[in-house]
Amino acid sequence: MPQFPSYIFGMHDPGAEQLFLNANKPGWIFVSVQVNPPDQSGDFSGLANQGFGVIVRLNNGYNDAGTIPNSSQYDQFAQQCASFVAGSNGVKVWVIGNETNSPWERPGNSGGQGGEVITPTLYAQCFAKVRAAIKKLPGHNLDWVVPSAPAPWNNQTTYAGNANGDWVQYFKDTLNQCIARQAPPDSIAIHTYTHGMDAAFITSEEKMGAPFGAYRKHFRTYRDFMAVIPTSLRTAPVFITETQPADPDWWQDRNIGWVQAAFKEINDWNAVTANQPIQALCLFRWQTGNALWSISDKNGIKADFQAALQNNYKVRWTTPTPPPPPPPPQPLPANDPRSIAALAAAKKLKWMPINTDGALYKFALNKNLGYPQTDEFEFLVGTDAYVGQVYNLGIVYVKKGDWGNVKFVNKPAGM
Repeated sequence: MPQFPSYIFGMHDPGAEQLFLNANKPGWIFVSVQVNPPDQSGDFSGLANQGFGVIVRLNNGYNDAGTIPNSSQYDQFAQQCASFVAGSNGVKVWVIGNETNSPWERPGNSGGQGGEVITPTLYAQCFAKVRAAIKKLPGHNLDWVVPSAPAPWNNQTTYAGNANGDWVQYFKDTLNQCIARQAPPDSIAIHTYTHGMDAAFITSEEKMGAPFGAYRKHFRTYRDFMAVIPTSLRTAPVFITETQPADPDWWQDRNIGWVQAAFKEINDWNAVTANQPIQALCLFRWQTGNALWSISDKNGIKADFQAALQNNYKVRWTTPTPPPPPPPPQPLPANDPRSIAALAAAKKLKWMPINTDGALYKFALNKNLGYPQTDEFEFLVGTDAYVGQVYNLGIVYVKKGDWGNVKFVNKPAGM
């Protein structure tokens, strides 16, 4: 496993590192890059050298370019991703694309209209090619390649078996399609938000309207995603790579404890050992730009984050389930020519009987003296009759009738 930070605190975009470091809590930095053509350097060693874990999302592009390209260009995209990874430093976790169930991320879309629909089947084809290309690179065979996080509450991607555009079903189907293509995700990415800036929404159990009444409306939608992770991925690391209060309030320049409540919620989830742990929660986003989601220009949100950093919210890694023991060896049929020959040869030998219920055998087994090398034999000590037996690491003996008082002597060298 790559070297990672000890805390779940994370931020989308570089720039907030000093807040982490002032609290002595280096955590996670999430970076989004375009690979077609590359829009930035792949050198993240400056962040890694300060103790941060770096997660990089590889995008074909943005807007009409599509977060992944048209399916006719998957091979080319895989090589573009591999080229960026090959020239990178300081990062070992790669997320492929973004919210692929959202129509605004489709290649060829215009304002969320048109373009190639990215079904789980198509996405898995792309993911498998990119994952293989990255894993072939020298020094990157152990990198973690991660499927795109779906957009929660977005029901605009429908396909056979998912006529309602169920975003949780999309997530599950995508993971299973990747597994079916022998491209199991190395870790898992999730997005979660609240509908409005209210700290109470973090723990709210309010549900969506029909036909999605089984799903949560606010931050705990992450639990809906966690519940459908396939069994084979239950030990995979999980990263929440985007979170914020969204429509209708978005980020407001106020410290109301939303950020503190969000990190506490994930820490509380991780404290339950039966839960698959979540290793990072990344606030969206530090970068100054659209006022709806920028944090760097909001002192109230920064103060909320600084207060959250005073807590000792540690990463909890899962322990992979050990593989099952191999099945016991099965004997060859008695009529197999090899079985017939082996039995015939064995019958010509004088077999040494082993008394596994005897006092000598049980004593030697308890003392780890190895295997018997002779049958039991009798000898006299004066007029007293004794029984002895030679083992790998000693000669075991006992006076006849005194079976609870077995002794042994080391074998002489060369015997």
